[in-house]
Amino acid sequence: MSILKRIYVLNGLLIISAVLIAVILVKHMWAQQSLYDKINHLHVPTISYTDKLIATLQEIKYTIKYNKINDETIADIYDNAVFSIESYISVINDLAYQFPDTATEQALLRLQEEVAFLVAALLNHTDLDNIVQYEYLSTIVLSTFIRAEQLNRLHKNANENLHNQLADGDKDNVDLLIKLTFLALLFGGVLIFPLLESIRGMVQSLQNSERQQRKLKESAELERSRLRALLSAMSIGVLFEDKKRRIAFANPAFSQLWSLDTNKSLIGLDVNNLLKQFLHRFVFLEQYSQHIFQVMDRYEVSERFEIDFDDGRTLTQFSFPVLDADESLLGRLWMYEDITHERKTAQQLLYLAEHDPVTGLYNRHRFQKQLTFMINAYQRNSNKFALLYFDLDEFKFINDTFGHGVGDSVLLRTANEISVLVRGIEMFARVGGDEFALIAALGQSDDVSALPVRIISKIASIPFRFRNTNLRLTASVGVAIYPEHGNTVEDLIAHADTAMYQAKNHGKNTWSIYDPGRSHPVQMVNRMNWSRRIGQALEGDHFELHFQGVHHIEERKLSHFEVLIRMRDPADPENLIMPGAFIPFAEKNAQIVEIDRWVLDRSIALLALYPELPTLAVNISGRSFDEPSLPDYINGKLNHYGIMPTRLIIELTETETVSDLHDAQRFIEAINQAGCRICLDDFGSGFSTFTYLKYLKVEILKIDGEFIRDLPNNHENQIFVKAMVNIAQGLEKLLVAEFVEDAETLQLLQDFGVQFAQGYYLGRPVGQEDMLQQQGIT
Repeated sequence: MSILKRIYVLNGLLIISAVLIAVILVKHMWAQQSLYDKINHLHVPTISYTDKLIATLQEIKYTIKYNKINDETIADIYDNAVFSIESYISVINDLAYQFPDTATEQALLRLQEEVAFLVAALLNHTDLDNIVQYEYLSTIVLSTFIRAEQLNRLHKNANENLHNQLADGDKDNVDLLIKLTFLALLFGGVLIFPLLESIRGMVQSLQNSERQQRKLKESAELERSRLRALLSAMSIGVLFEDKKRRIAFANPAFSQLWSLDTNKSLIGLDVNNLLKQFLHRFVFLEQYSQHIFQVMDRYEVSERFEIDFDDGRTLTQFSFPVLDADESLLGRLWMYEDITHERKTAQQLLYLAEHDPVTGLYNRHRFQKQLTFMINAYQRNSNKFALLYFDLDEFKFINDTFGHGVGDSVLLRTANEISVLVRGIEMFARVGGDEFALIAALGQSDDVSALPVRIISKIASIPFRFRNTNLRLTASVGVAIYPEHGNTVEDLIAHADTAMYQAKNHGKNTWSIYDPGRSHPVQMVNRMNWSRRIGQALEGDHFELHFQGVHHIEERKLSHFEVLIRMRDPADPENLIMPGAFIPFAEKNAQIVEIDRWVLDRSIALLALYPELPTLAVNISGRSFDEPSLPDYINGKLNHYGIMPTRLIIELTETETVSDLHDAQRFIEAINQAGCRICLDDFGSGFSTFTYLKYLKVEILKIDGEFIRDLPNNHENQIFVKAMVNIAQGLEKLLVAEFVEDAETLQLLQDFGVQFAQGYYLGRPVGQEDMLQQQGIT
């Protein structure tokens, strides 16, 4: 039965019960009032007659006691007694008849006997002078008085019995009332208890629902406040339009990006009208406006779109429709972000990835891409082009004598002067320290010698004066022709480089075209030979890693290992070639980048294979600074093997870092973002100032070994080392001393404040198996 039906039935039962109870109660009250009236009618005379009888008896007692009785008195007493007794007996009889009671009837009989005796005594009294008779009469009167009192109490009991009779007389009615009420409640309970349970469940459910709604409302208000605060604090502009294209919400960033008054509300404005106010500020008006209005018409998720403004700013636009739970359209959300800085940064990074930061020319990476493109393009049309390689003669002397700052100025001046000679279709690049390369198309009538001659003449005419010293610059130029001297990037570069060394062998300040029949200089033969051997070692896995420990000086325990590379000679497996023999040639031939990656890959894999292995420090060459992808390569390898970046230290040499400071800064910043630490190797080897340290975020400085050898006996080196310690402490950087070969040097370094040491005294470089065995790693 439903709750409403139960309520209707219950109400009907309650109404019927109420009517029955009211009828019974009225009847009961009427009967009770009638009985009360009858009792009062009988009770009042009874009390009156009882009082008169008692007074008469008391008068008899008093008269007899004081001997004041006479005939007249006797007659009065007799009349009064007889009248009272007769009246009393009449009332009692009437009361006993209407309300029979055993105790009342017995008391009446006894009273009648005694009253009859009293009357007889009064009627038969002849000798008033006899005192005994008076005493007897007094006793009788007293007894009668007592009996009268008892009768009065019996009357009261009879009155109480009347009330009981009233209750008994109404018992049937009361029972009926109780039964009806009980049946009503019983039948109603069958309905009301489930009803009450249902109501209780409903009330509890409503209460729970209210609490949940209240919590949800509070939570929604909290989330709404958070969202409002978040949207207000965002730098991304957010606008929500309703179905009628009226603005329902816009955060402050939106107004700022669109140069609107942030204190003025946009709520309720038409989006189309607002947009039309800014169309004239778009750089590409027709393209942008057409795209925006198409997106608004389709009500679909839009692609990210860039909008260029006439003030140089660029905003990205993204929008999507907002639907409710029933997939009905509520409106559209628009998001705008100012990417001006990001675009400029991306352009700058792209520029740095392809340009040399010192001269502004293309770097080696971009140059090789262009050379590959030229070879592919000229293969199809059978045309020729020339590759020119040249460097500055005795440039190392300038760097070593006047410092890297002066050397950078020389490179920049050279690049600017030669750029004037380069045509728009030609490419000019800096490919190494003082090495430059130029790609020039050759027509059938072009003279191959014209351009190298102009280059040599231009460089020689550049005036340089430093510290009251006039410097005369010269250059050696080598030329290789495609496809005569090679049809691959490697062959062309190698042959142009060979030609450059042939020019140097002819006295420098000249040029030479590659001639395969001419004898090669010894340097060139060695260079080509090592290039071949390095290539074979990379392909045949003839490189191997060795490890030398770096120790805490104060605690005398291992901190980490430096990873060193060795080459195993395929022709003589017992011959272990040290890096000093092949690294310079690898740097010249651009093979050093491959070697760097090989060492990185093997080192990171080793860290993954042996989690208990200490941190490894890997050396990276300066040529790798030109590789924008190398930091990503390192980060990708760490993520692939699941290695904590702090377990890898990247070592860079000071000389290469300072000579290519801009690339080094970019590379170091990228490595720091990857989470690895940076160590600056050979610290102090060529310094004239430590100012550059302010711009390099390195954590560790490794003092060049030339300052550590014979440190106890070299006072000047002690002064330099103390200065380096002061600088490192001031910049909060750690110091490592290499080439520590005795206890006296180690103690002196500890006294100076150097934290770490490396050298033969603490441990020689060992192969991988020996290193793992020393560490107890299996």
